[in-house]
Amino acid sequence: MTYLIGKSMVKDFEEWHSSFHDNESYRAEHGERGYQVFQSADDPNEVIVLFEWDENEDPRAFFESEEMHERMSEAGLTGRPDTTVLELVDEK
Repeated sequence: MTYLIGKSMVKDFEEWHSSFHDNESYRAEHGERGYQVFQSADDPNEVIVLFEWDENEDPRAFFESEEMHERMSEAGLTGRPDTTVLELVDEK
């Protein structure tokens, strides 16, 4: 399993969250297997999402695609998210 963490600012958390759920099937078609959404305790419009991604798909390519940038903009992101691909090396 591959993981991608994305951090971004949104105009309105509730509107973004609704759009995020509306796009679940689109992300799943491109390799998403699950996610966890976090909201900053200090700023409700700062969002961090930890995605689980199919190891046979490249989440970076997906999030850098023009189609995804359009969807993120429509959802209310104020800029491009900071993304990092992660590999799990240990857990308890």
